Amino acid sequence: MLRRNVIPKIENIDHLTQLEELELYDNKLRKIEGLDKLVNLKMLDLSYNIIKKVENLDNLQNLRILYLVENQFKKVIYINTIITIIITI
Repeated sequence: MLRRNVIPKIENIDHLTQLEELELYDNKLRKIEGLDKLVNLKMLDLSYNIIKKVENLDNLQNLRILYLVENQFKKVIYINTIITIIITI
């Protein structure tokens, strides 16, 4: 859990390949990136950041729940039918 740490960028977590849940709630993230190698990730919480675009999730084949509450989306362009997306626009 990396909540409320004022993290501006997702980085240096490539080695956490067995990670199944990642909470980056309430940080300063602007972009979804750096998650490509987290292939076992099932739940990702990116709520309360400043993300404007849903992107770079194609490698997360096991992702089932994606929280994106209270970000700054202009448009959601990534929709995968097997993911439950919790979002407010």
